[in-house]
Amino acid sequence: MPKLMWIDILRRRVESSSAKIVARDLGYSRATVALVLSGKYKGNLKNIEQRVMSIYGNNGRVACPILGEVAPAKCIDTWQMSKTIGMKASNPETLRLYKACEKCGVRN
Repeated sequence: MPKLMWIDILRRRVESSSAKIVARDLGYSRATVALVLSGKYKGNLKNIEQRVMSIYGNNGRVACPILGEVAPAKCIDTWQMSKTIGMKASNPETLRLYKACEKCGVRN
């Protein structure tokens, strides 16, 4: 079976769910996802390619150093929570997540 290109992975994810969900998972707007898929995106595709591969390239799972492999929605929810709570976390696991999210290349 040939290796899928990142744009094919993106297209399949949109077809199997929705552009809204995929855009949320990737941290981009629905318009950006639509422009990329239509070949009309004028920006640098390298960043989008890296984000698609880091989020969907591992069989649709994101590798988290604290939680293990998680769904993209869990990754974004955890990342948003860590940004909100930050160093004020009293729970040791939340603090570890915050520190891991700060260093993570998936969302930053």
